[in-house]
Amino acid sequence: MNGIRISIRKNCDLILHGLMCCVGGFLAGYAVLCRGNLGSAQTMNLIDLVFAITGRKADEFLLRFLALFVYILGIYLVALLSKRTHINIQRYSILIDMAGALALAFIPEGVNPVAALLPMFFMLSTQWSVFHGIRGYNSATVFSTNNLRQAVLALNEYAFTKEKRHLGDALYYLGTLFWFYVNVALSYFLVRAFGTYASLFAIVYALPALLLTLGREKAPEPASPDIKTGRAVRRAV
Repeated sequence: MNGIRISIRKNCDLILHGLMCCVGGFLAGYAVLCRGNLGSAQTMNLIDLVFAITGRKADEFLLRFLALFVYILGIYLVALLSKRTHINIQRYSILIDMAGALALAFIPEGVNPVAALLPMFFMLSTQWSVFHGIRGYNSATVFSTNNLRQAVLALNEYAFTKEKRHLGDALYYLGTLFWFYVNVALSYFLVRAFGTYASLFAIVYALPALLLTLGREKAPEPASPDIKTGRAVRRAV
């Protein structure tokens, strides 16, 4: 038992990263299946916002702008709390996910998809701002494009150089993709069985993640992504 505790303590950041990938993948699948839209990012919302402007659809513009505002608010609050308070922002993000999963369960299916995803926009922009890199890696837990890119690049480097560090990089990103998409698949079966109430299953992952943050007064400040290398640069706290 003592060995297990030591191993968990040593790999706490990696376990937490995996759990948040599970949350991100599950909620991404849930959003697409229940609302027909991915709540993890803003690209589609911003495209529709531009279309609303060009098509002079005032109601649509206001709703899309509100979604953008909520998404930005999630990012802003993480930056504010991490710099101005001693709140553990990892714990804060996980609690936001748990509260949001509860809220999503009670939004009826007939509600406008964008309006129904407002909690998701706040939840996942918060999570992305907090859980987007460990051990020097820049690795989002709420979507996977960059994780796929980094995995391919690392495998390519390993094929040419045979350096084990590149294989380690590839395995890290492939693991991130694995936990994300296993839970996308899981969301399919749970949404079929429970409909909008399936969001509550995200708490199954969020709860142990929350427990891992206990005993920490303040989490490390979020890493700043290094665009060139895909590595995360940790700022001193």
